[in-house]
Amino acid sequence: MGEGLPPERYVEFDIAGLGTVVVDHQVILEQYPEPDSKSEIQTDWFQVGGPVPTALAVLARFGRRTTFLGHWGDDPFGAMIEADFQDEGIGFSGSCCRTGLRSGFAHAWIDARTGQRTIACSRAESPLSVEEVDEQLLARCGAIHLDGWPSEAAHYAARIVQKNGGTVFLDSGSPKPGMEQLLPLVDVLNCPRRFLTQFLGHDDIPRGGRELLARGPRMVTITDGDQGAMLFTGTEQLTQPAFSVTAVDTTGAGDVFSGAIVHATLAGWPADRTLKFAAATAALKCAKLGNREALPCLDAALRMIEG
Repeated sequence: MGEGLPPERYVEFDIAGLGTVVVDHQVILEQYPEPDSKSEIQTDWFQVGGPVPTALAVLARFGRRTTFLGHWGDDPFGAMIEADFQDEGIGFSGSCCRTGLRSGFAHAWIDARTGQRTIACSRAESPLSVEEVDEQLLARCGAIHLDGWPSEAAHYAARIVQKNGGTVFLDSGSPKPGMEQLLPLVDVLNCPRRFLTQFLGHDDIPRGGRELLARGPRMVTITDGDQGAMLFTGTEQLTQPAFSVTAVDTTGAGDVFSGAIVHATLAGWPADRTLKFAAATAALKCAKLGNREALPCLDAALRMIEG
C-alpha cells in the first residue's frame, strides 16, 4: 500500500476520484408521504452529487488539486455536471461525455423536520471500463478516492496508484461487487454503520472496525449519524461524538466526512485530529441545504475543532 510518493515523481494532482456521478433532484417535504398518498413539495432544486464528486468538491475548496474519472451523457444533466466541475475547480480530462448516453441521476427526498434524506439513484448507462482508465493521468496523482463503482475500473485504478506509491481511499456506502478483492488495495476506508450489517452481517462498530482492518486498510472510519464516528488503526480506537448542530439537510454528509478524512490524511495529521476535523466538516454541511452551497471552507472547519 502507499507509504509515500517517490521523490522524483511529478505529481500534477493531489488526488483523483473515480466513481458515481449523478445529478440530484433534491426535494424538501414537510413529511414523507405514505404509500398511495401525496405530499406537498416545499422547495426543490438540482445539484451534482455522488460520493466521490462531493468529496472532491470539498477537497478543492480546501486547496487540493483534484481530477475526476467517469462518464456522463451529452444531455442537460451532463452539461450540468461539466459546469459544476468547472466551477469547483475539479479537472475531468480523464472523463468522457458519451454521445447518446443518459447521465446518472437521483431523487433525494429530505424530511424538513429532521433533515434526513431518502435517495433513489440511477447511474450512467455505460460505466467507465478498465480500458478507459487513464493510467498516465493516475501516475501523476498522489492519491485516488473511490466509491467502489464501477468495480473493475476501481480495482485497476487502485493498483496503478498503489504501484506508484500513492494512497488509496475508499468511501463505501454499500458493498459493491468485488469488495473483498478491493479492500486489500485500500489504505483508508470510510463507511457508514449500515455497511457493517450488509458486508459483515452485524452492526457492532468496534468489532467491525477490527474486522475491516484485518482485510487490508491501515485506517478505518465508521460513521453513525448523530451518534458520531469511530476511527481504527492497528494501534488506536477513537470515538468522536457528533457536533451539535440543527440538521437541515444530511444529504452528502458522509461524502463530506470522507473528503475531510482524505484532506487530513494527506496533510499527515494525527488520528484524533483527523477524526474530529471530519466530524466538524460534516456537521457544518448538515446545517445548510445543498451539496455545494453547504460545503464549509477550511477555516470554518478548523475554527470548529479549535474553538
